[in-house]
Amino acid sequence: MRDLVGQYLSKSISRRGFLDNMKATGITVAAAQGVLSSLNASAQTTKTVESSAPPVVKTFQGTGGACFAEQLMACGVKYIFGNSASEDAQFYEALVDRPQLNYILTPHEGPGAAMAAGYIKASQTPTIVMQAGAVGLMNAMGQVFNAYKEQTPLVVYSYRTDQSKRAGRDGFEEIANQEQVLQPLTKYTWMARGSSMIAETTRQAFKSAWTPPFGPSYMTWHSDYTQERTRTEIIQQSHFDTRMRVRPNPVEIEAAAKLLVEAKMPIMIVGDEIYKAKAVGKAVKLAEMLGMPVTQMRQIWANFPEAHPLWVGNAPSGTLSSITWPKQYDLAINIGNKMQHNGIAPIVSHNVKFIDMRIDYQNMGKVMTTDVPLVGDVALGLDDLIAAVEQLLNDRIRAEAAQRAIEVRKYTDQARLLLKGIVNNPEWNNSPLIADRVTWEVAQFADPDAIIVHEAGSVAMHSFDFNPVGGRELFFYYGGHLGSGVGTSAGVKLARPDQQVICLVGDGSFLFGPHALWNMARLELPVITIVYNNHAYAGPHTRTIANVPSGRMVETGHYMGSYLGNPDMNMASIAQGFGVQAEVVRDPLQLKKALAKAKAQTLEGKPYLIDVQVARRGIGWTDSPWIPPVKGRPMKSKKA
Repeated sequence: MRDLVGQYLSKSISRRGFLDNMKATGITVAAAQGVLSSLNASAQTTKTVESSAPPVVKTFQGTGGACFAEQLMACGVKYIFGNSASEDAQFYEALVDRPQLNYILTPHEGPGAAMAAGYIKASQTPTIVMQAGAVGLMNAMGQVFNAYKEQTPLVVYSYRTDQSKRAGRDGFEEIANQEQVLQPLTKYTWMARGSSMIAETTRQAFKSAWTPPFGPSYMTWHSDYTQERTRTEIIQQSHFDTRMRVRPNPVEIEAAAKLLVEAKMPIMIVGDEIYKAKAVGKAVKLAEMLGMPVTQMRQIWANFPEAHPLWVGNAPSGTLSSITWPKQYDLAINIGNKMQHNGIAPIVSHNVKFIDMRIDYQNMGKVMTTDVPLVGDVALGLDDLIAAVEQLLNDRIRAEAAQRAIEVRKYTDQARLLLKGIVNNPEWNNSPLIADRVTWEVAQFADPDAIIVHEAGSVAMHSFDFNPVGGRELFFYYGGHLGSGVGTSAGVKLARPDQQVICLVGDGSFLFGPHALWNMARLELPVITIVYNNHAYAGPHTRTIANVPSGRMVETGHYMGSYLGNPDMNMASIAQGFGVQAEVVRDPLQLKKALAKAKAQTLEGKPYLIDVQVARRGIGWTDSPWIPPVKGRPMKSKKA
């Protein structure tokens, strides 16, 4: 009877169908009509209350594709990013009458996944990226890898081209155990075992991705399930979401507070969990209470105001010992940084007291010895830690904190003074431009609340004074797979239409994923893209030569795998091919004019790209990079 009631209320069966089924169970006509009257009265009473919100659970009948669309709406999805997939025809059919779901057609799966990830980072709301079977999935895997490294809750779907009644026959585009391909890169992978399981599998994928610590998830099913008609339950996100708000252990909080107030020179490391929890102000308050210098290891966002006198800059090599100041510290506290190790030595030395606060419990205690582990939401943890520290403050501790703050400010004032001297570089007005000049000009040009999407390799992000609270924000290239910058900036602009978005990308990275320029033109996403074009893979070149500084490559000038010239690639022409206005710039004056033109274009809703010719820098570069021999042509050098 419960099923009959659910079907009637969800309009899956008619009034007559309800009465006929009730009679078939042995209930009299009068009794069945009485139940029907009660249901109608109840529905009428609650109609006004429920008119503004869908039911928490509803029974739905339709194709698997329609069930998929219904559950995506219940999951809070607004945008779907996908590359054309013929086996998803019933899903596309369902979108026609569901304008709540906006399908963003992406011309390549990789940049499409980067666009979806950028939207998630900027909006902190769910979305999904879709591909055609295993072949489309392979194109997207690089950006799924980035989402895995960045802990971005990206939900990924692609159907299995092999249908349920002919799977395992090495069919067209078939790959065995398709769901396992992404297993090492995801928190959850699953293949729905039937069309009735599509909605539940979708819920599981979103629940897993958005349960801290975040990360991507992957789901798939045989393509014929999307075509089948089925009956299933659709459940609202609010009733299966487990986005935990966990408080750290209060005993550990007290231990951490005691270590902090007793330290002679504590230092704070900040990370992306602060940005996600909107806890920047709380991190600033704790740092100010104790006069702590603040730094950051490699992360997506800038998580502390860079103009703050306690900010001593990023750790350049990913270890705390690489910061310029202070060199002598007796305690480090990490607030929400992933602490990605890139070397043998631990980021925080074993002889330094270490407090680690983050929800990412899986990566705690792997390499570094941890004196106080604080597993929990960093916003709640900072509230508790601030309160515990306040209880321990006295005149002596306050005086010591004030003196530390003075010492930190002496360093930061000097560092900022030195940074201003960058304009005195004797190559400042050169053509082609040096990268520092390009970055400086963009920093002078950018809006006060601009978002900078950075995939320009080893280019230093100076002069912006990033501030995640009301100022300029940084969305950094973190994961490691190239080609994310252009797609990410398109997704960021979709999520933040009222803020200026500037994409800084190296020429090598740009070539891995320019396709989202077409989405910028099509959707009128006025992103300004700056390509640092030095006709080389300069970062890999420098690192390669550094590994063999006295080798044959340096001796002969024959550098393998670095030079992208001869012929030079025109990034402006590539952009124009995607429908984005663009120009090539070779000197500082041209760059100033191009930035002014870009601003005018974006005010009209049009994206713009500037292909900036940048001087090569790094070990071993000469004016005549080696051009490898081609069959039928003698080996020779050509001028860049």
